[in-house]
Amino acid sequence: MQQSIRQAFMTKLQSKMRLPKGVYLSPMVRGSELAMRELARKHGNASLAYSPMLRDHDVISVHQLILSKDNEPDQQHRFQSFKGLKIDKAGRTDSVEETAYLLHETSSTDTPNLVVQLCGSSPQSLGEATSAVLDIYHKNSATLPFGIDLNLGCPQECAKREGFGAFLVEKDIDATISCIGSMRQAIDVYCSRVTTKPTLSAKIRVLDGGVDDTIVFAKKLKSAGIDFLAVHCRRRQEKHNGEPDWDAGREIVAALPDLPVVLNGGISCFNDVTLVTERTNCHGVMVATGYLSNHQAFNSTIQSETSTEPKSAVELASQYLDFAEIYPPPSYLYIQKHLRWIFRSSLQPENDHSFNATDWKDWRVKMWSFLVRPYLRSVEQFRGFLALYVQQSGNEDRVPDSILRLVSDVTFGSVKKAGKRTAREM
Repeated sequence: MQQSIRQAFMTKLQSKMRLPKGVYLSPMVRGSELAMRELARKHGNASLAYSPMLRDHDVISVHQLILSKDNEPDQQHRFQSFKGLKIDKAGRTDSVEETAYLLHETSSTDTPNLVVQLCGSSPQSLGEATSAVLDIYHKNSATLPFGIDLNLGCPQECAKREGFGAFLVEKDIDATISCIGSMRQAIDVYCSRVTTKPTLSAKIRVLDGGVDDTIVFAKKLKSAGIDFLAVHCRRRQEKHNGEPDWDAGREIVAALPDLPVVLNGGISCFNDVTLVTERTNCHGVMVATGYLSNHQAFNSTIQSETSTEPKSAVELASQYLDFAEIYPPPSYLYIQKHLRWIFRSSLQPENDHSFNATDWKDWRVKMWSFLVRPYLRSVEQFRGFLALYVQQSGNEDRVPDSILRLVSDVTFGSVKKAGKRTAREM
């Protein structure tokens, strides 16, 4: 008996000891796909990266499809069949097909450093989805992800409608704890037959009841089996607005000395990482829109004036497109989202009081409209957009080689035409 208790203790201890410190790429819908994860690791100093949020029932459906193909003679075919996504004119895909794509689009450097985030409200379904994630990765690459996470902080309307995320916590904390317990059991049972055991974590927000209620809730999550906790230091109603409550974060960290706590909210550069870590003593920080806007801002080694790393929006976007070409996202909406974040400050300048967003004589207004409408559907077209930006802005310093040949001749029409050519090829 003593031996089994000690073995269980050592297993949890090892999970905590291998949890990296530093900066984590946050889970983001259409924002933390494989291309972005690899970019954040290589050029953004990310020590751990999360998948986009996946619904439990979609993951279960994907797993059932895989099991139905188990008797096929060519086992790799069962994974290749998920590559051909049907995308409508608005860039949307079937949710199960997109989930399958996200689960199977991986690399040798990705899976060991990946936390797969699930959402749901049923302990049974979340337990089944957890087992499904583990089995999918084991069958696909013989490597399990670093961890599995439960989304308990989403404040969006879809979470309210489906009863997950922050709304699940507000509605029924006991049911929330049961969800974690079911996921813990699923990991323990599946991993009793393999050599590695992924971590289990949860991502929460500061509760409406304040820091004390949040600490009580966090301790219940710990007792249910999480290995670490991520806390967005804002309340649900605040969504992503306003200043994060780092004092609350510090109190939560101090109250949980045996549980690594990662803090999230409004972190936009490496200096923020340092300040928040020193102020709160957290294990690490999690970054979402900061990475989308400028992944280079978190690489402490490139802050010098002599750095040759990308600094302009065009260079940042070009670097992302290089990864998107190697690891194509499920839909062009992912690429569009990344470029909207990268170019937002230059094409929609909030601090420029002379800027008029309805003035079509302003090249920035035309460029933004071109980006946000469904004209651009391929990496080639998005590179054409970068060339147009260089041409329209008149700033040709440090133009990436991948678009240099396009700058002199590119037009809005030629970029649109490239889209029609891509559609015919598809």
